Amino acid sequence: MSQPQVQDLLDERCDEASPLILGAVGLGLFLKPQPVLYMPVIRSPGLDALHRALWEGVADLQGHLFPLYGPERWIPHLTLAQFDLEPGRLLEAVAALMDEDLSLSFEVRYLALFDWIGPRYEPRERYPLRGRPAQVPGGAILKS
Repeated sequence: MSQPQVQDLLDERCDEASPLILGAVGLGLFLKPQPVLYMPVIRSPGLDALHRALWEGVADLQGHLFPLYGPERWIPHLTLAQFDLEPGRLLEAVAALMDEDLSLSFEVRYLALFDWIGPRYEPRERYPLRGRPAQVPGGAILKS
């Protein structure tokens, strides 16, 4: 699977997908291969459909798929901290968030393709979600 194929796939899927209204609530922790503190994103039909379309598109291109990110196992999330989370720092991070309102709503208008450069990710390309929101009879717009 080549980079141009991935870019074409993202372009096609983003033409079909509408912006998403999503929510996140609480805290989560991935332990391996290194700790990641995150806010879980609440899955929605629109988010799941976009994820499945991308997953199937990568499979069609013979791309390498990690089962951990498959549609049934994938955990959408907002990363809050990673890399330098030894136990003491992790406890400090959680303590700092204890009294915060850990719920939010946000709109996703773009997907981004990132490169891994050293100890960080660098954005390479943004893909706007250009599809139209689904409408039901009477003109109401369905939100994801």
